[in-house]
Amino acid sequence: MRRKCDTCLCRSCLNVCCNRKECKGKKTECEKYRGFYQVSIFDPPPKSKAVPRHSFDYYGISKARYRQLTQYIRSDRYVTLALPVAYRTNEMIAWYIIKSITENLSYDDLQALWEVGKIERMPESRSNFYGWRRWYYHLMDLEFRRMGK
Repeated sequence: MRRKCDTCLCRSCLNVCCNRKECKGKKTECEKYRGFYQVSIFDPPPKSKAVPRHSFDYYGISKARYRQLTQYIRSDRYVTLALPVAYRTNEMIAWYIIKSITENLSYDDLQALWEVGKIERMPESRSNFYGWRRWYYHLMDLEFRRMGK
């Protein structure tokens, strides 16, 4: 895409089409116009996925249902369901969520494993990790309810 002038970066100069000799006007009249997005240093950074901070009560998961879901996740019967839901929850910490639930490890236990050098460091803080883990339980609860369990 060509600009009208070499020194100006204003929006009107950037909105010309690829063939400026035959161009009748700006992007409203030109069929060959390809959009241009000018990045500014003043634009806000892209927002990351917000961490859910709700309790189990908010999701409607009682203590009995929590124990039942934990048993389902720990059993080998639902591995094909547990892993994709973990990756749908958060790809970066899916492995840590599954390890935490299946081996009954807390955030501190995972940190201790990292300090010894057995696992890589977790990319989330404690509160974010537990927020994602509760969201994972909520998604698993929805999947099991859909299956009738």
